[in-house]
Amino acid sequence: MARRKSIRPPEEDFPMTPMIDMVFLLLVFFMTVSTLAQAGRRVEVALPESWESEVPKDLSNRGTVSIDEAGHIYVGSVRGDLAAMKSVIRQCLEEKPDLRIHVRASQETPFSLVRKVLKGCAEAGAYEVIYATYQAR
Repeated sequence: MARRKSIRPPEEDFPMTPMIDMVFLLLVFFMTVSTLAQAGRRVEVALPESWESEVPKDLSNRGTVSIDEAGHIYVGSVRGDLAAMKSVIRQCLEEKPDLRIHVRASQETPFSLVRKVLKGCAEAGAYEVIYATYQAR
């Protein structure tokens, strides 16, 4: 008796290299976009150092108010004055009542202005205001 040859379907060569390249390109794209999105949320200031500062474990649900060395107030990355800051915080608190305000002031900012901003946050209804410092070592 003659043996039958097994009939196998031909193996298709599926090119994986372009798919791997595409996955890495998407990964790099999303990493870049997320970094740029976070960079636009706040203004860079030279924070003061403190021996007593602690790095919070939960960084979610925060609104950022920054004060640069010239005394300009920024809510996120948008420059405004004290009244505009209060208005924006009130509006944000209506949408998210448990929002925490993160105040970031430059080392060169006079504390009298920082005090006005902290008081303005309280007047706007923020119950939790966090003052940012670098952790001294």
